[in-house]
Amino acid sequence: MNHVSRGCSFSYVIFYHFDQEFERVHSLAVCDGLHISLSSPGNYHDIGRSPYTLLAFEAGGALTATQIHEDGLWQVKHPAGSQLLLALVDSLGNSGGVLPTVFTVASGSSDCLPALPTSAVAPTIITNVTHIEPCDCWQMSISGGVPPYTIMLASPGAPSLQDFAAPQESSLLSFINSGIALRGPTIGTSESSAT
Repeated sequence: MNHVSRGCSFSYVIFYHFDQEFERVHSLAVCDGLHISLSSPGNYHDIGRSPYTLLAFEAGGALTATQIHEDGLWQVKHPAGSQLLLALVDSLGNSGGVLPTVFTVASGSSDCLPALPTSAVAPTIITNVTHIEPCDCWQMSISGGVPPYTIMLASPGAPSLQDFAAPQESSLLSFINSGIALRGPTIGTSESSAT
């Protein structure tokens, strides 16, 4: 069993929200096209370096990473019923944080949904808990994919993502929660070295 306790750092804050026809979005539907609006806090004018990447953490599903270009558009490519946490990073890896809302995707047109891969086996995380408190130990068993794995954690409203690399050839590890506040459900995802 490997124990990991690590957090990411960031050098500035990027504020962002979604809007559709100039109104803030509070829900998502399959294949909706949404605009991401960026701003900086107070008199601070740096909003990071484009291009930006929107990370959509799907509970029980796959992490998707979509590059956001100058038009600021993002399309919801997750099936109805999916629960998503959304995070933004700039091209230098600086975090815009995780939006405070856990979005449940409503039904809509499914024309934009990608075909499910048939050949690659994505890594899967199985955990020993459904709720984690500060200083708790979160045991994770990873199967599928090719080690070593990188684990990324997102929690609603968090100022940054937490990520760590699992030791080589390890599929069982224990994460000591030193930085996830009680904000709501935390979604973990793993990436194998083959992806």
